[in-house]
Amino acid sequence: MSGGSAILRVDHAGFHRGHRTVLHDVSLDIRTGEMTALLGPNGAGKTTLLRLLLGLARPDSGRVWLDGRPMADWSRRDIARRIAYVPQGHVPLFPYSVRDIVGMGRLAETPFAPTLHERDREAVAHALAQLSITHLAARPYTELSGGERQAVLLARALAQGGQVLILDEPETGLDYGQKQRLYALLRRLSAQGRAIVATTHDPVQAAGIFDRAILLRHGRVMADGPAASLLAPPMLDQLYAPQERKKN
Repeated sequence: MSGGSAILRVDHAGFHRGHRTVLHDVSLDIRTGEMTALLGPNGAGKTTLLRLLLGLARPDSGRVWLDGRPMADWSRRDIARRIAYVPQGHVPLFPYSVRDIVGMGRLAETPFAPTLHERDREAVAHALAQLSITHLAARPYTELSGGERQAVLLARALAQGGQVLILDEPETGLDYGQKQRLYALLRRLSAQGRAIVATTHDPVQAAGIFDRAILLRHGRVMADGPAASLLAPPMLDQLYAPQERKKN
């Protein structure tokens, strides 16, 4: 398994929602230069774990560390300078242009500026070019296809910068060719030293693309290891087996 130093660390984290335990004693490292797939059935705790990694929620027990410091000690702006997030997709209320949406990724650097600085405009242009969507720059985001919107959200994350890129089911809405270009880009970003974390429901594709897989079931890390060997039928059968009903 490839990977450099641990930039994010989850240390014996537990999380509760009401009386329900969502995460149980979860420990893992996210390393630079490594692509990590996060898999598990619905309700396994993947979304909650992403929120902990993004600093949007705090564990009820244990800690999350960023660059060797407790996540709780970082400001939201400083976290945004280090961690970029790509959601499954959303449509804003107003028809912002693609260039404006991607430019929002620069808010951590210029939060109160009425217009972007030159270095911010360069970052936006570079991100659009990396995703091959420069031709969409002036288009309203609300008029794009699902695949085009996903590419714009990724471009926004690239413009934001940072060493960690977290994606929630990034293949949603993409056709085969778009998926291949997306993962080729993520591979290049990983080779440049970024830590890539993505949730996915496609273990077959993940086995051939990601360096590492973390399998969550019932809020626990069921397995953590090289994706190519871990994402095989015996392990997947256990991961996605029907959940046992609780006895009264």
